[in-house]
Amino acid sequence: MRQAVFLLRLNHVLFRHHTPPKSPAKSAKGKKGKLSKAEKERLKKEELELKAKEEEDARAKAEQEEKERLERERLEREERLRIEAAESQRHATEVSELQSILEGNEIALSNIHDERRAKAKWDRYMQCDGTPDPTIAAEVNTYINLSYEATDTNDIDSVILESKQTLALISELEFLLDDTPEKDLNESQAARYQDTINELQNLLSSKVDAATVLLLKAASSLADTESGNLQFVKSSSDFTLMLWGNLIKNPRFKSYEFEEENFIFELPKQLALSDIAIRVLRTQYDHYSHLCRTFHAKKKKKPSIVMEAVVHEDEDKKEKPEEAGKTEEEEGAVSAEEKQDGESDKEEQEEGFDETDEPKPPSPSRTPQQTQPAQPDPEEVEEEDEAEEEYDQEDEDTVDLRAYQVLGGVIHLDLLSLPPQPKQVKSWVMTQVSGNELKKVAYPAGDNRLGQTLSGTMTMGQTLDPKALANAAAATEALGAPPVGISFRLCEDVLYSEEPQMAYWCPERKQWRLDGFIDIKFNEETRILSFKTINFGPLACLQDKHINMPFQSWELRPIAVNHARFTVMAAIIEAEIEIKGSLCCFRQTPDSEIKPELNDLKEKWMTPKELIKAMKTVGVNLFPEDDSKKYVSIVEKTTVIEDAIYHQMALCASHFAFAWSKWNSEVGAEKVIVQGTQKLVDEAPQDNVDDDEKKKDEWSLLMVSKQRTMKLRVSEYDEEFSEDYADGSQFHADLYHMVCELSTEEGMDRMGNTDFRFVDAVYQLLSATRLLTYS
Repeated sequence: MRQAVFLLRLNHVLFRHHTPPKSPAKSAKGKKGKLSKAEKERLKKEELELKAKEEEDARAKAEQEEKERLERERLEREERLRIEAAESQRHATEVSELQSILEGNEIALSNIHDERRAKAKWDRYMQCDGTPDPTIAAEVNTYINLSYEATDTNDIDSVILESKQTLALISELEFLLDDTPEKDLNESQAARYQDTINELQNLLSSKVDAATVLLLKAASSLADTESGNLQFVKSSSDFTLMLWGNLIKNPRFKSYEFEEENFIFELPKQLALSDIAIRVLRTQYDHYSHLCRTFHAKKKKKPSIVMEAVVHEDEDKKEKPEEAGKTEEEEGAVSAEEKQDGESDKEEQEEGFDETDEPKPPSPSRTPQQTQPAQPDPEEVEEEDEAEEEYDQEDEDTVDLRAYQVLGGVIHLDLLSLPPQPKQVKSWVMTQVSGNELKKVAYPAGDNRLGQTLSGTMTMGQTLDPKALANAAAATEALGAPPVGISFRLCEDVLYSEEPQMAYWCPERKQWRLDGFIDIKFNEETRILSFKTINFGPLACLQDKHINMPFQSWELRPIAVNHARFTVMAAIIEAEIEIKGSLCCFRQTPDSEIKPELNDLKEKWMTPKELIKAMKTVGVNLFPEDDSKKYVSIVEKTTVIEDAIYHQMALCASHFAFAWSKWNSEVGAEKVIVQGTQKLVDEAPQDNVDDDEKKKDEWSLLMVSKQRTMKLRVSEYDEEFSEDYADGSQFHADLYHMVCELSTEEGMDRMGNTDFRFVDAVYQLLSATRLLTYS
């Protein structure tokens, strides 16, 4: 126990001796760890030195970066100046060379067409088949007058034969109006040709009416043995005549079907009890639309400019006589400074970009007085345009033929008066003498038999079902009279990309109208269109002209010399046109949906103009017009630049492929971007390519403007667009010479062997589709 206590005391003593002594009490400043004045100054000095060093390093780095930037900019500027200097040296040569090629092709093409027209004119003169020359007024007038007087040839078979000749004369005149250059066809001649066309169309209509009158007079002898009514059908390649005469007046009559033609009509009761006939004339032609004011694009009326003489006495006194004889070259000369700053007017003219420019006003130096145009009030011009627009759009039921087109010909649905029929009394046949004019019955009319009655919509013996009564009452109320039901099959050789819209021709207003139709139904599988209407007269199916616009993409790919494939991926249809020499034919792309309506159009070689007309006729309209931009959302390109590019693309079409670029809509109206690559081997377009890098390297992006054409560094597959030019490339005056730079020797040989007729065929299709604007 004592030993344990001793050890505890010993440990306590040792612990006290080894514990470090407490430091003396420090001041409040010492407790906070504050440095001395000398230490503070030392640290501050070190901090300033470090900051100065950092600033010096940053300044040196910035100076180095600035030097590098300036050097880089200097090198880029020198490179650009070198390229621009080389471009400037080449520019005049390239412009002159391209202009020479285009002019040579134009002269050769003009000579070919002149020879063709001269030969056609001589062949027409030597034609000895008795047909008149529609361009000679005496001959065509004699033909028309003799046709009117020849009443013994008004039977339907003779009329069909004569109609072929009449339609051939109409087609001949329409071709001359379209094919003859303006210099060879003045306005008076064109107006006379158009008047002759109208007279021939009236003659054709009159002869068909005369044949109808003869058939109606002999209705009883042509009556069907089962129904007792007149049932007559006669077809030709140009029209089909269907005639039904109400000889029995069966009150139970509801409808009749021309089975061979898939045409059904239903009559209300008051018509079923009347002496009427129904004529259905389905024509392949449309002789009404061209009479409408909206058929042709409205020409922009330029504001009238009154030239007011402004006499400057001082200038008049100073004017020298030799100034009046100043030449055009001296007036149009451009200074060297202007040439260096931008592309001169003369340069633009050589490039072919001023084909549609307005003519320059008279030069002041040619007259002793200067003229100054008196500009009209902009508000007045705007008010006139608005008034014209309101006049054109009279009401919502008026069809605008700038936006819609008639497809499948015209159906003439006529309600006719049935003439008195011969009656046999014993051995006598008594016939009431009537006129030879076709009498059309107005409907609805004020006659009691044709009045607006509810019972007229119900056939005798039909149960008065409340729903049927309600439908009949609604139809009568909507149309103002009991309607006629119509059902027919659409033409098998016309493509309707949407449900067709019905319209009728209003002869008083000379326009197609949409009112007067109800219960319009369309069966896509059977292609049966049915509706109810009170409109008798010419009827037509309408379709949106621009339903296939804008295009999704396009490609022009060479196959061989003077042989190319032109593909357009439109909004609904995928069209492929093969171009060979001066002819072309229509096809559908192999992977597209086959349209049986287009079978008659496929694989038929024709000129581009003929193909364009044929495609429009069957409902494949890929050809925008001057005012189509009002109906399609597009990024419009400058017309002069666009047309010049089409010319140059056509020159290279035997060896160089062009395609749509997504960047074309990003650069505005003054620039055009296309993809391009040389193709010397015929390859089918590859839609699914695994190796995107290969496609990226294969196709180049080419940007064309008024000033220059260059290859871009950016590709079609990049996410951001840049106008930086590709490394190692050169600037050129036009697309043609840019293609020459990217072409091999074999490609240049192909281009040199390209025939000018093939170039013209490609150009016609490119300019007709206007791909650079409507894609």
